[in-house]
Amino acid sequence: MSVLTLLAACSTLRIGYSQADTLAYWWLDRYLDFSAAQTPQVRQALAQWQTWHRTRQLPEDIALLDQATQEAVVDATPAQACRWWKTVQTRQEVYLNALVEPMADTLGNLDEAQFRHLQTRLDTNNREWRDTYLRGDNDQRHRASAERIIDRADMLYGRIDSAQRRFISERLRSSPWDPHRWQQERQRQQLEMVTTLRAVVQPGLDKAQRTALLRTWVGYTVRPSDDAARLYREQLMRFQCELAADLHNRTTAEQRQHAAERLQGWSADLRSAAGAMATAR
Repeated sequence: MSVLTLLAACSTLRIGYSQADTLAYWWLDRYLDFSAAQTPQVRQALAQWQTWHRTRQLPEDIALLDQATQEAVVDATPAQACRWWKTVQTRQEVYLNALVEPMADTLGNLDEAQFRHLQTRLDTNNREWRDTYLRGDNDQRHRASAERIIDRADMLYGRIDSAQRRFISERLRSSPWDPHRWQQERQRQQLEMVTTLRAVVQPGLDKAQRTALLRTWVGYTVRPSDDAARLYREQLMRFQCELAADLHNRTTAEQRQHAAERLQGWSADLRSAAGAMATAR
């Protein structure tokens, strides 16, 4: 399989796993600026989420990394790469849904100042995104996109060679990815999120109703409600799966072994963190 499709998710998962609830709080607080009353509620919800993940999901994540380690040393197909991609998406949805109910009451108490803070943060992110992905002319943007993929490949396989770098650059010439269109998709997703949060704070709703609204939004993060956006995502996924599989099949035995060892190391890190957390508690 092409383990590039798992790279971002796996590396994020294993970095600071034992402090994941604290890191998640800091990230959420940057966007929602929790009040003194909300902070302990959010921290408790995140601690419960981490315990749930460690006891019920982490063994499956470790097993997936072990499977990826085995597949890293053999050839790949685009279909295999897409199955891994969908596996990551499915697990993302499971993780978010597990957090929805514990967070429902807190999110139902957001005030207008917090919504203004959220919009300011989203606007800042959008400016940073434009600076990264819309800077320069088409050739400059193409080179920047190629370098981002090359950096990920280097992280997994060790430094890739000039022929592999040229392959990435040439293949990206036919990519359906359009930064202007993706910018519109980002903004559509942001609007959906804000609209959902505003619906959640409406008076008269109980926790079950808030949870249902949030679960609907979680589903849209994986399967967009907009038909055109969904078809575009599927087109992008097919291209990325083909690119990832073809790049993997151009790697050497040494590069594949490097990838297997990297994945095996992540799996060991997660096992160690899970064991230490279980002992501490």
